[in-house]
Amino acid sequence: MSDDDDTTALPQTCVRCGRQSLLRIVGRCADCIGELGLAATQDYDGFRAEVKAEFGVKG
Repeated sequence: MSDDDDTTALPQTCVRCGRQSLLRIVGRCADCIGELGLAATQDYDGFRAEVKAEFGVKG
């Protein structure tokens, strides 16, 4: 993707809720990430595992 000034972000569909969002991490929108973090369920654990797999672990 080019780094030109005329490049705009395009919304993508969240894999969890199906809403359009400009901010996504491993397919989930910011709203869903917040909901997953507050609920602290197995869904959140799965999300964290996907993030670690894609971006690695701090170390």
